[in-house]
Amino acid sequence: MNWYKEFEVEKVPNPPVNPAPVWKEINLISGQPIYGILPHGFMEQQFCTEYFNSRENYNILTDGRFAETPDYLDPAYMHFTRGVGRTVVFRLPYLAAVSRAKIYMLRQDDVAVRLPRRVDVLVSADGEAWQCVCRLRGIACTENAEKHMEEAVFDGVYKAYYVAFRIESVGHVWLDQIEVFGTEYFPAGTKDPVAEDTAAGAEINLVNKYPDYSDFLGVHNVLLSYNCCVPEKVGANHAGLTDEEQYLPYVAYIKDGKIADTLFDAYLFLPYSNYTYSKLYKCAEGWRYYIDNVFAEGYNLDALDKTAARVGEALGMPDYKVTVFFSVLHTNVGYGEHPESFGDLDGDGVEEDMKTFEDRRKAIKWCIDEQIARYKAASPRHCELKAFYWFEEAINYSDKYETDLLSFARDYLHSLGLKLFWIPYFQACGFQDWKENGFDIACMQPNYAFNKAVPTERLYENAAVTKQLGMCVEMEIGGFDAYHVEKFRNYMDCGAETGYMDSVKMYYQGGMPGEFYRAYKCEDPGLHALYDELYLYCKEKYVSRKDR
Repeated sequence: MNWYKEFEVEKVPNPPVNPAPVWKEINLISGQPIYGILPHGFMEQQFCTEYFNSRENYNILTDGRFAETPDYLDPAYMHFTRGVGRTVVFRLPYLAAVSRAKIYMLRQDDVAVRLPRRVDVLVSADGEAWQCVCRLRGIACTENAEKHMEEAVFDGVYKAYYVAFRIESVGHVWLDQIEVFGTEYFPAGTKDPVAEDTAAGAEINLVNKYPDYSDFLGVHNVLLSYNCCVPEKVGANHAGLTDEEQYLPYVAYIKDGKIADTLFDAYLFLPYSNYTYSKLYKCAEGWRYYIDNVFAEGYNLDALDKTAARVGEALGMPDYKVTVFFSVLHTNVGYGEHPESFGDLDGDGVEEDMKTFEDRRKAIKWCIDEQIARYKAASPRHCELKAFYWFEEAINYSDKYETDLLSFARDYLHSLGLKLFWIPYFQACGFQDWKENGFDIACMQPNYAFNKAVPTERLYENAAVTKQLGMCVEMEIGGFDAYHVEKFRNYMDCGAETGYMDSVKMYYQGGMPGEFYRAYKCEDPGLHALYDELYLYCKEKYVSRKDR
């Protein structure tokens, strides 16, 4: 839907000049209305409200009324929520000479109001030739709740009749005021803007292509193979421990009780939420407990390796292998229970301090090294370790070490010949920066399966945004009943129609052995059919119900 008014920048070859110019530097957009707002990518329908995304039909950004408090409820702020970003365009009263701008914003971490990481300022003298005159990067402030001003000093003095601000969205962006400074006379050396960007200089560069299988290790279908529950949750059913029998209908497609073909070719080991919300996730002892679980004898990696051997033998492929991925545990966790201290992770007799960059980097390296060492010791013959998963669903730009730690993890893994990937929730903070942040691939969750209020259109919006950004799409099922099976079929329909079926696919099903296992075991023909349809989808042979 078009939330903002549709507009085109009027081309004005001879813009008006003030016959009585002010001979001093002034705020040239003081009191001026917004000329137009251009969203980058799709805007989610549920956020098309005045609260989440303020309309452009008033001058809240230029009225000179600054917010009184660093609080998201202060009515002075203009709101942008989700999406890739916005371009806000102003038209000046007269052609002027512009040299700098100021952008006033809010940071309030406890309600996820963030500073944009990137702001570009573009100018045009005629509405046709646009030039970027300033690129702000790494915008930051020191307090968790703060009114922040960022000054954009242009790389010269430019003639301008239009000024546009291209602002990256990072979840919630709350703007207070924008000011553009210059004069209505033209000092010596004033430059004419030179055409640089297409689409009025207001669109970001988009890939417009789903990743090929060759972009990510030749992998087609990745099953999220959850493992590791807290001890009190393991119980008689061995929660967090998947055995050979449970892996079989994933490694193989079972038809009429026989192994008929391969199915999932890759498996990601990652912890259950009851572990990540516990104290165990936040201490050295708990990290060792998690890794022990990955390599438990008879379960998880060991069971997967034996299952792959069995499937390969049945299909006449004795050297058959599946790909496996391990997780990089997060070093700055703000939820759940917390122990008094992290403890000594590497056995040097000194407790790690997760408030320091050095110890967090050390912990990441230990987590990678320990899992690789245990993998080599296990010597699986039918599993190949090829990548690690960054185990967080959003980028926390408020964490001053986050991006540097990401860079370290990427560079270290690449030095070992391994990849790093990420699965953000729908339009999570940093989703559009996945490549800049160093991931080899990113797979966005549509989050359609879990909320009755989210319409099917979400799948198509997510498909369009991920394609624009070169991401793949996570497949999700939220339960095993007619309602949830129908929702999963909508995922498959959309994938077949839009093309993400023919790209790398990652599958969430709540845990192991999972909903697809239940479909395989189910005697109800309508529900069991999901397993057969899943096979067709994994093999890129599924046809949308709209096209049958």
